[in-house]
Amino acid sequence: MTVILSGQKIMFKEISWPFLIPIIAVFAFVNVYSFSTLTTKPAVWYDEGINIELARNFYEFGKLDLVVEPLTFSGRGANIGSTGYPVTIPLAGFFKAFGFGLAQARIYMLLWINIFLACLFYFLKKTWDTRTALIILLLVASFPSFYANGRSVMGEIPGLAFILLALVWSFYKKNDFIAGVFLGLAVVSKPSVYAFFVPALVLLFFLEKEKFFRKTIQLGLGAFVPFLFWAAVYPEVFSSFSVWQNLKSHFINPYAAEAFTVIGNIQNNLASFLYSPTLIYFSLFAAVIALAGFLNRDFYKENRAVFAVFGFYSLFQLFFFLKSLGYFRYLIAVQVFIFILLVPSVGIVMERLFSQRKYADALAASFFALIILFQTAYLFTKADLFYSSEIQETFDYIQENFSESSVGVINLPPLASLVLADKKFQTISTYGLRDLGANPLSFEREKLPGIIVFDDSGFLTEEQKIKLAEFYGLNKAVGGIMIYEKR
Repeated sequence: MTVILSGQKIMFKEISWPFLIPIIAVFAFVNVYSFSTLTTKPAVWYDEGINIELARNFYEFGKLDLVVEPLTFSGRGANIGSTGYPVTIPLAGFFKAFGFGLAQARIYMLLWINIFLACLFYFLKKTWDTRTALIILLLVASFPSFYANGRSVMGEIPGLAFILLALVWSFYKKNDFIAGVFLGLAVVSKPSVYAFFVPALVLLFFLEKEKFFRKTIQLGLGAFVPFLFWAAVYPEVFSSFSVWQNLKSHFINPYAAEAFTVIGNIQNNLASFLYSPTLIYFSLFAAVIALAGFLNRDFYKENRAVFAVFGFYSLFQLFFFLKSLGYFRYLIAVQVFIFILLVPSVGIVMERLFSQRKYADALAASFFALIILFQTAYLFTKADLFYSSEIQETFDYIQENFSESSVGVINLPPLASLVLADKKFQTISTYGLRDLGANPLSFEREKLPGIIVFDDSGFLTEEQKIKLAEFYGLNKAVGGIMIYEKR
């Protein structure tokens, strides 16, 4: 991995076409590995189930909302889900073309993973060169969290693809309106992860000083376009002030008062830096990047836009992470950006530490080889990509034994997403989304569904537990999921 100085510009040697083979191999590895446990690792989980049902209902009924009683929607679609329409509406189209199912949903997300990798490579080629791009692709493709975030029907990876396209259009194509469109799509895809790119880019324009107001206005107008599409999907946003209040409250504190206080979260998450391998891992890489910028100021100056946007965004997003419950998925973009800056930074540090080029090259190559091998080994052995097929097994059992029954699903969106809309009763109660739909056990006897399914009786009141015992009997337990049949 030879690093050469060209005037004041640091670059890697140009790479010949044979490097196309390992690049294709990276894509092949990602797809083959993902197909091996497509719908079970990671298991289909809570938020993902909400997004799958949103897409299904848009495909079947043209409504981006959840069913709470047979063929009855909640009416709170604009405030449901942490993933936006740029992910769920195309998934609805995918269902229309290829049928509905968890496999189709995960294949759709695998397409997004490939789109993201292609966008990443294009951005890296524009910013650095082919060799750097290949090494960073290997770092990302061997990183377990990439699969935990990417395979689930969520907005992190699609949003990051939009961010990379926004940066390409802003940095290299000099069209801030188009950059704003992609930025807006990213923010709508996953507001909690990508909203802070807006102030990060505006601060960059301020630092550059040239055409600050013009560039900011163009970016804002472009970002307004995806918002108009969102408003077209949810026209009630123009007539209901409560929608905006709920969105604002959810973004400020998505966990509600019963979780932890913001100050408490910050204290807990700061303390976690001392014993979290992931945080220590990336903190060390960030230190290497800072050292490279200090050792070679030209490296920083020549790439000031990249450093500034990534730096501003990372600081904002790190604060958001600290005040949250500490979910690492909020930091996925920060982690990818650290990988992006790490590769050239290591080359610079090695050049300064070793006067002989061959030693610097060998050590840099060895460093990345070890990191990639470590991540790959961890991916196959220790990575916490929770495996489970309970949702699929439960639904298959219900289909086989209760195909004509109505189904009451209590706080289990992954299962609810699979149940037909004309047979489904559903209630959801989670952080930021309280009491969506009535608990099926709150109905009069005549309206009680044929079966009740849940995985945590803690969501039942004492009165509902009494009613469950009076009118239902346990039919089957699938792992932690309980199926109660009406007597």
